[in-house]
Amino acid sequence: MLDEKAREAVALKRFSLISPVLNGQVKNQKEYFDSLSDKPIEMPYLGLRKYTPKTLRGWLYEYLNGGIEALKPGYRSDRGKCRKINLELSEKIKQKKLEHPEMPNKLLYETLIEDGIISPDKVSLSTFYRFLKNIPIRSLDKEKDGKTKRFSYEYINELWQTDVMYGPYIKEGKTKKQTYLIAYIDDASRLCTYARFYYAQNFLALRDSFKEAVLRRGIPKMLYTDNGKIYRSTQLEYICASLGITLIHAEPFSPHKKGKIERFFHTVRMRFLSTIDPTSIKSIDELNIKFFNWLDEDYNRKEHSGIGMSPLDFFMSQVSRINMFSDIDMLNECFLIKVNRKVNKDATLKVENILYETEEKFKNMHLEVRYDPKWLMTNTPLLLYHEGKKVGEAYKVNFHENAKIPVEYIENKKVASKNEDTADFYVKPNPTVISFNDIVD
Repeated sequence: MLDEKAREAVALKRFSLISPVLNGQVKNQKEYFDSLSDKPIEMPYLGLRKYTPKTLRGWLYEYLNGGIEALKPGYRSDRGKCRKINLELSEKIKQKKLEHPEMPNKLLYETLIEDGIISPDKVSLSTFYRFLKNIPIRSLDKEKDGKTKRFSYEYINELWQTDVMYGPYIKEGKTKKQTYLIAYIDDASRLCTYARFYYAQNFLALRDSFKEAVLRRGIPKMLYTDNGKIYRSTQLEYICASLGITLIHAEPFSPHKKGKIERFFHTVRMRFLSTIDPTSIKSIDELNIKFFNWLDEDYNRKEHSGIGMSPLDFFMSQVSRINMFSDIDMLNECFLIKVNRKVNKDATLKVENILYETEEKFKNMHLEVRYDPKWLMTNTPLLLYHEGKKVGEAYKVNFHENAKIPVEYIENKKVASKNEDTADFYVKPNPTVISFNDIVD
């Protein structure tokens, strides 16, 4: 059975197969799907598989109706249920576990055999372990293809090129820091859709710049990058797939195939960096202000020899082709960072070395945490997902407030929580369960 990471990898692979149809790179959909079905396809975690044109068309319709989440493989209809353990036996096992929460699972299995509840020839130890694993922990334990084509696009936002350029050193205080320019160029108009200097060439900087480019200039159909580590991240693949963008990587050791972005960097060095004195700049914000002014007044507004007009004029002449994202909340969700975490026995988890707490029903569970990096600097809760569905939130632990909580109050809450009914973790928890948030409120 595929876990969430594997399901996501399969969804991204399926998207890569249908994206040429979505972005108009295929003239005849039937011929394209027929050609794909002629040979086996290497599918992550599944190996070589052959798919019929009908299956491929099904993926296309599923994406159009439900986005990238719809391309994830489904679960078995009896997932989470043990076919060898019926409902009556299941309730007896749960009751025994509740009566002896500290008992090791193997000893519990042996005890159930001695009591005549389980027959070892019908329910093996491995089956018993799988059964316990698929039950919400809260209810059981209260304490614990070919060559790259030459690019020559006629319309804007068909394809963007992006890359990173080493910028000048900036002295802030007594420290000199290297800067990096991350930029995006529209292939047809040569417009720089967005560019900014950062102190690091990592995914967070890439995410911030790409989001700004999309917000300002719309959604491109394709994004063309090199093979750098930040461009090979699963996070970027998922963002592009969520927005319907085909992510294309250049062949290794072929800088000539990113000619437009390289030419832009040459222009930046000749017409911008050559006119400033880095030693007089006191911060990266000051450098970016100067760069934004130059970009707006010089590069984007001056005639480009390759198109015979300014990049901005060319871009605006096709303004009807700009596909802006209408739902800003949905756009923000597409750009959330995604990490997997196991919730501790005390219902806490760490993200970027910051401790968060959530509801006890999630303890010992593996969840996906989604967040905006800015949330880590505030008290904004992080979002918790399980199997692609939002199931809760996590809040920063306030150690000072928790230290004021009377021990007797905590003990009373623990005693009260023992009387809770076992319930699926999607159901709103009983208010008697101890929670740092409830106490603070």
